[in-house]
Amino acid sequence: MCYAALVSADLRRLERELGARIEFAAFQRAYEARLVEPKAFRIPIALDRQFLGMTDSAAAPIVEAIEKFRKQHTTEWEAEIFEQRRRHADAERKLAQNVTKSAQKDFQVSTDKIEQRLKWLKDFRDAETSEEDIVMYPMHYGPLVTEVDGERRVTPMRYHCRLPGHAPDMDKRLMGNYNARIDSLEDWWRPIFGKNHGLLVLDGFRENVKVHDMQGRELKEGERPENVVLQFNPKDETPMLVPCIWARWERGGEVLNSMALITDDPPVEVAQAGHNRCPINLTHDSALAWLAPKGRSSAELFEILAQRHRPYYEHRVAEAA
Repeated sequence: MCYAALVSADLRRLERELGARIEFAAFQRAYEARLVEPKAFRIPIALDRQFLGMTDSAAAPIVEAIEKFRKQHTTEWEAEIFEQRRRHADAERKLAQNVTKSAQKDFQVSTDKIEQRLKWLKDFRDAETSEEDIVMYPMHYGPLVTEVDGERRVTPMRYHCRLPGHAPDMDKRLMGNYNARIDSLEDWWRPIFGKNHGLLVLDGFRENVKVHDMQGRELKEGERPENVVLQFNPKDETPMLVPCIWARWERGGEVLNSMALITDDPPVEVAQAGHNRCPINLTHDSALAWLAPKGRSSAELFEILAQRHRPYYEHRVAEAA
């Protein structure tokens, strides 16, 4: 699985290097929807900064939506910080008189919430993009490169694919549908394999790994499995061109465009780090070929998926979000 993807948020670079046109109207719809349903339309903050730095007239409505979002949440978070500081002070006074579990909990929870919201506000103010700012988690939206009628486009899609005809509750029942195993493309993903292809450009990826697997040992007697999140980045620092499949889901007036990236068995260094899957990383030519599946047989498509760039993936424990 690819627990989280580190998306290449430089949209202008996607334009230059892949010849892909930014679909401003699609991004505008996503950003305006985020104003109404912020939890359903989570977007890496690095993309916000990309649009805030654009002077295109087509980007103006997106900039307006981002600024409204920031104003709305700044007011909300400042109010929450004020309330949590009051809670923190109350807990501190109680602890000075008598240590209770309730006061300890209030003290810790208020501390955590204050720190979290201060970080969120700092993210709004910062102009520089940090590593955490490009992380795209499952159910978040990211920039997918597609090709329609011979034209490559960059469009926002949810990182968790819902196939046409499936009920929305399938999202929870099939929690792993943000990844598509290469050996399931002709089975589960048959409705869109060979039809709807896309490309995610990544700077790296993150995986959930068991500590004992990372250490290359068996669990000790009575030991419980412990999880750690590892981050993998190509040592040669080249962007990963990851093949994806995507679907357009419709019901009534509701429309959802969503994607899944394709994974395969891992290279040796990823396996030795304790994980059994890895996103496929295509060469530049095979990536462009993947975007145009029309008229190609399954055998030809799998041959394209076999043409891979093979960097060494360095890993480390990921920073806490």
